[in-house]
Order: sequence, then C-alpha cells, then structure tokens
Amino acid sequence: MRSLRALTASLLAVQFAPVAADEVQKPVGVSSSSSSSLTSYPSSQDEPGPSSPFATTPKSDDTGPSSWYARLNYSSPAPHLFASAYGLLQQWSNTVFPNGHTMAAVEVPAFTLFYHGRMDEEDVPSPEWLAFDIEMAYGIMGSTRQSYMLTYQTTRPVKALYFDGESAALMGLGQLDTQMLHLYGNVSGPESDGGPWRGLEPEYERAMGLCDWLLEKGLRGPGWGFEGVVRMNTGFEMIWCDFGGGGSLRLVGRGNVTAPQLREGDDDDDDGEKKVEGNEVEGDAKKAGGRMHGEEGVPTSVYPLPPQPTLTDRPVSPSRPPMPPNWRGIMGPAEREPFLQTQGWGWFASATWHYGSNGLGQGKGETRARVLGCGITSWYADRFWGSGVEEERTRLNLTAEGYWSGNGGDGGVGNRSEALAKLGRRRRMHHLENVTAEMAAGMRWETEVMLRDALVGEGGCSGMEWVSSMGEIVQRTAGHLMVMEEGARFGGDGDGDDRDWGNVTAVREWLYKLRGQSHMFLVSFLEYPREIDRQTWDVRGALFAETYSRCRYRYTRLMVDLPLSVRERDLRGAVEEVMGGICGVLLEVGFGIERTWYDLERGETSELEAASERWADGVRRLRAWVGWEGEFIR
Repeated sequence: MRSLRALTASLLAVQFAPVAADEVQKPVGVSSSSSSSLTSYPSSQDEPGPSSPFATTPKSDDTGPSSWYARLNYSSPAPHLFASAYGLLQQWSNTVFPNGHTMAAVEVPAFTLFYHGRMDEEDVPSPEWLAFDIEMAYGIMGSTRQSYMLTYQTTRPVKALYFDGESAALMGLGQLDTQMLHLYGNVSGPESDGGPWRGLEPEYERAMGLCDWLLEKGLRGPGWGFEGVVRMNTGFEMIWCDFGGGGSLRLVGRGNVTAPQLREGDDDDDDGEKKVEGNEVEGDAKKAGGRMHGEEGVPTSVYPLPPQPTLTDRPVSPSRPPMPPNWRGIMGPAEREPFLQTQGWGWFASATWHYGSNGLGQGKGETRARVLGCGITSWYADRFWGSGVEEERTRLNLTAEGYWSGNGGDGGVGNRSEALAKLGRRRRMHHLENVTAEMAAGMRWETEVMLRDALVGEGGCSGMEWVSSMGEIVQRTAGHLMVMEEGARFGGDGDGDDRDWGNVTAVREWLYKLRGQSHMFLVSFLEYPREIDRQTWDVRGALFAETYSRCRYRYTRLMVDLPLSVRERDLRGAVEEVMGGICGVLLEVGFGIERTWYDLERGETSELEAASERWADGVRRLRAWVGWEGEFIR
C-alpha cells in the first residue's frame, strides 16, 4: 500500500515537472470534449496522481489562472455526481434540483407502513402507488364522496429501485427524463398522434414498464428482489409492483375516510340529506374496519385484520383522474368538504419532515429507505457526461477548460453576484434530451448490473457508505464556507466607508477571529513546522503539498489498493475531486491568512485589503463550484 510520503512525492513531482505552455491551464481529469466512449470504462485508479483540476500547482505566468479558485472546472461532472449522491432521498435537495440524473438501489425496513388512497371499495390492482406518509395519500384521494384509505405494512426488508429528483412530478421539464430513457431510450416516450390529454395513462404505463422490466430481467418475483420503485413528488412514494402475493406486504387496515359534508343551508331537506350521508359513511366504516374492541369494549392489540387481497389485474387509468388538493372546486362543491384545505396543508407539511438539508449538511431525509452501499448509477459519470457541456459553457461564460472567466456572460461584465448564483445553480438547467438511444441502453445495462449485484451480499461494494460519507463532508464544509466568505471581508458586509484599515487594533482582532475559523478546517491536515518564516506559507512549497495530500485523500486513502467496480470508482473519483477543490481553495486561503498573520505580527499590513477581497472571492467561487445550493439558500 502506498504511503503518504509517496503520495506527496508524486504531487511534488508533478508540481516541478516541465509543462508545455498550452498544457498549463488544462484541467486534468475531464477532457475538452467532456465525453467518452460509452463502453470505454475507466481503469482502476490505483495511482492517485493528477486526476482533477487540482493535481498540479497553478503557475504564475501568462498562460493560465494562477490561483486555485480560478482553476475550478465548472464543466466537470464530479461536483454534480457528488451533490446528486449526497442528496439522495432528501426532499429539499431534490426540490432545488428537480431534474434527477441518478438511480440507486434502496432498501425499506421490515414493518414499514405504507398508505394507499382510493375512490372506490375495490382491491388494489398491480402495479399501484403507495405513499410513505398517510398525509400524502389522503391529500391526493381525500375529500371525495368515496374516499377509502388502505394501510399496508412490510413483513420483511424490501428492496426497490429509486430515481432521484422530482421523479414523480407530472408537471415541469426534465423530472421524468431518467425513467423515460430507461423505458424508451428517449425523453419523449413512444410516438403519439397528438390526441387529447390522456390523464394518468402515461403514469400507469411507466409503472407497468418499470415493473415489467424488473421482472423480465430476473430482478424480482413474488416476495423477493426489487419489488417496487421509489420516487419523489411532494413526499416520497413507492410504485408497488405486485399486490397479489409474495408476503412482503400485508394489508393491515382498510377504512372509509369519507367525511360528512358541511351543511349547505338551513332547510330540512339539506338536514335530511346530510343525515343520510352521515349514516352511509358510518355503515361503510363499520363494514370496512371490522371490530376494533374486545367484548367488554376494551381496546385490544389483536383486532381483526382485513383479508389479504389476491387481485393481480392490470390497472386502468381512471377517466377522471383525481385533481391536486384544493383544485376540486372545478369538479364539485368544494365548499362542502370540511377537510379539503387541511388535507392539502397536511400533505405539504409532511413533505417537510424529509427535507434532509438543513443548511449544515445532510439531515434527516426519507429515513424509511436507505441506499445500499455503492448501489448508485448516474448520468453524471464521466462516460455518460458531455451532451450539454458546450451550451452550458456559452451560457455561463466558461472557457473550453471549464474555467469561469469572471463576468456575467455573453462577453460582457454583467452582474458578478448574479453570475455566481447561476453557476451555483447550473445543475437546475441540466436535461437529458440529447442522450442517444445507445447511451440509454448502456445506462440501462449498468443499472441492471448494479441491481443484480445489490441482490447478493454487499453488492460488489467495498463497504464504504458513500452517501453518509458525502453527507459528512457537506456537513463539515457548508457552514464553514458561509462563515469564511462573510468573515473574510473586514467589517462584514459593510461598504468601504465602514472599513478602517488604519485601525490596527480592529484589523488585528478581525484577522485573529478569521484565522481561528480557518484553523478549524486546517487542523485536520496541517502540521506546523518547528521553524516558520514567510516562505513556509508558500502554496508552491512542500508543506502545502503534504497538507493538500492529507486533505484531498482523507476519505479514500485506504481504498488506493482496493479493486473497485466501475460505479464505485465513479463515486471515489467524485469524492476525491470535490475534496480536491475544497482543499485547494481553503488551504490557499488558510495559508494566505497564516502568512498575513505572520506579517501582521511584524507590522506589515500593506496587502491586507486586497487579500481580504481575494479570500472572500475564492470561497464564493468554491461555493458556486460545489453546487450545494440547498445548503446555502436562506
């Protein structure tokens, strides 16, 4: 196994190796075309040498940017793969970036409750939808004259295929791309004759298509394998493929949740009508719910369960599909439904329970499903990336190497703050309409292999919990970036008149606090030498290279000699490149602060103001590069 000294030596060898002028500013790891052959999978990256924009130390010449933050490659897919993976099963991350690009194998624990709302008393055909939260099921199917709620519970751990983003949203552009590519090889689906709106028929076709594919590939069967598909809208749902048997899902409750309508008027006819409706509801509830108490009226834990249905018929798209909450006034007397407003609020409120992102990294997302190790495939893998890179470079004013030119785009100066905001949210504009049928077939095959591996033991994974490790990185870094950006500006957010650089006491106090904040990041990687002078903090020196090595490979150092699957190499590469970007910028800022503190103690302050702006700008660019906008939105 290679030592840290060997890693450092390789970095220094690259640093001082002669480099052609036209190669200086070219980022390593992503080619100018940012695309590769579908079948040319990367070889094992056992050599952790130059594989990112930060593998070489920037040169102070006229051929390219001289600062680490100026060399961030915004055209690289690595930050997107990282952000997509750490945001899996989080409501907020997938709301900020609704166009999913990633698929994952997930597992739902035994005894997890699911809910299915209906507008009839019939058994559930296969496939159909289950909500993780009853508020979602009631929000969709409640407040009708025939509203029924079925409650299910898993009897064993259940595996499912998960599509990230707002993959259950039926409005918008791009949310369904990954599913459409998986089923049809394009984002538009089968050819249509441009007929009338088909209601929910396309949804049922997607559900049947995905379940049929799992069955045809031998990835599921009665009571085993991948028995459903997890997606997200306002809350998380499961497409359950087979309600007819297998024993993995048990019906534990069936209730009529139709509520008596509000009084329309004070006349006796309305009272009579209301009374009849109330009696009908009560009777249906008794018929559906069964006996809930013992002989003496004492609640019992062994209340009768409803019979397990065996219906396996295909569903038929309803002729009048249910409207979203609070739209039912178009279809009926909404003013007479007592819970129409609260059911919508309850649904939306329940989705916030699974936000995940909290401004300080990965929080509590949808915990009733977890990603299985390295069971992740993504359109952000290098071999699938590149179809929209050229358009993005033009729109965001990026160079051919992916560097940001530092203005607002379209060749003009523009609004710098707005341009950086667009850079940070560039993933919102990613679509897959340019993906070829051949590429779609390749991704379908990779997903099949990933799911097949997940059925066996550790799924061909190293044991690294990639999603939680990425979440830890975000948790440790996101808040630090916000504090560093604001703190780097002497006087905070005030204008120039509020910043008295001649006040040595105030400047010293500001730099003292900023140095302390910076050290909270450096402490994990920096070992102060016995003797310190101004050259100690040179970013081209040996101390920087050693510290950078410890930082960039903090999470993956022990994986250098491990044989990894192609998808796990994707994840390792994303972690290393993102850590490389974070480390490169924050170490450059940190070393700059240490050098400035060294100078300040000797009475030198001439470069402080320029350094302050440079540090703040570097951190702001880094925030835009990592693209964790869900953490930065306040």
